[in-house]
This record gives sequence, structure tokens and C-alpha cells, in this order.
Amino acid sequence: MRRNVVVGVLLLLLGFSLGAFAESGWSLSVPLDATDQEADEGYFALGQDTMIVAKRGSPLHVWLRNHLGQRMKVTITPDTDSE
Repeated sequence: MRRNVVVGVLLLLLGFSLGAFAESGWSLSVPLDATDQEADEGYFALGQDTMIVAKRGSPLHVWLRNHLGQRMKVTITPDTDSE
């Protein structure tokens, strides 16, 4: 009986944690990096595992080139419009 109470409390805490995640999202800070050739071609690395490809000359491409070497805050949130 006592074990069921502990499991119930843990599940409740997990539910609250997931609810908070859905509301606020999850974020991390990663460096924006690219060699000169990669930046010219529109390839930018966020950290070690993520690549952003931007069309050359687009506003995103210009913005990324201007912010090379800076740390970026990436936030992941659910898309509420798709429901």
C-alpha cells in the first residue's frame, strides 16, 4: 500500500513537470559556428549536432552571418496552432 502511494506521488510530480514543460518549453544555449566557405554557402552549425541551412542572400542568411561566433538560445515549445 505504501509503495502505491509513493508511485502515485512520483507520477503526479512527473505530470506537473511535463505540464510545466508544455507551458514554458525547453531551452539551451549553443554557439553559432561556420567556416567562411560554409557561411558563404549558407551552412551554419548550432553546437556539435545541429545544422541550419539558409538560402544565400536571404534575411536569415544575413542575420546568421552577422552573428557568427555568438551563443544562441534555442527554445523548443509545442506548436499550439497545429491542434
